[in-house]
Amino acid sequence: MTLSSRLYHLQETDSQLRNRHRTLKETLSKLQSNEELSRSEAELASQQESLHEAQKQQRKLEGEVEDFTAKVTDINFKLFGGKVTNTKELMNLEQDVTGLKRHLSQKEELLLEAMGTSDDLVSSVDSIAANVEAIRTAWEHQSKDLLVLQSNTEADIARLVQTRAGIRESMDSDTVRLYDQLAQTKGVAVIKVERGRCKGCNMQLPSGQWQRARAGEMALCGSCGRILYVE
Repeated sequence: MTLSSRLYHLQETDSQLRNRHRTLKETLSKLQSNEELSRSEAELASQQESLHEAQKQQRKLEGEVEDFTAKVTDINFKLFGGKVTNTKELMNLEQDVTGLKRHLSQKEELLLEAMGTSDDLVSSVDSIAANVEAIRTAWEHQSKDLLVLQSNTEADIARLVQTRAGIRESMDSDTVRLYDQLAQTKGVAVIKVERGRCKGCNMQLPSGQWQRARAGEMALCGSCGRILYVE
């Protein structure tokens, strides 16, 4: 393998390593948390809390309705039980029962609204809970696939690191230093030559540079300064 071929292979290996590291980072991030599941669980918790408060309000209204109903029953018993004969007292009782019935009617309306709200929230909670369970089940399957991907990616990284080290060790320190400098400053250290032109800057190469690049020797583009490589 010529020097330029080794340098190009090193660049390809570095690129693959960056891609694998990026894949590993994304995979680990996905394994740490599932945003869709977290959002759904938070929505479920919120709806469950709303349902709890609605049912609490419903029970309160049920108690108030029972209380007013008992009071109306008690006054009606006094009105029609025959024990109260005083006209003024009877009139007062009738006024009391009228007021109680009015409050009872209001409480019953509020109770019906509360029951409707509770029923709606129960349906909502059931629907969201089913969705959460579906997402959780899918996430469990996805997690298994992600763990496999993590293992394979880590194996790829280990292999590429070894390959990279071997390529670098096969070249002298000055060549490696030049490659690293170009990779850092230009992003791409080794550039292909096609039809006598540098693909980095699209400049036509002098015949001498072109011949050296074809021979696989170290040749730099006179325009962009990158290492030239001919397949």
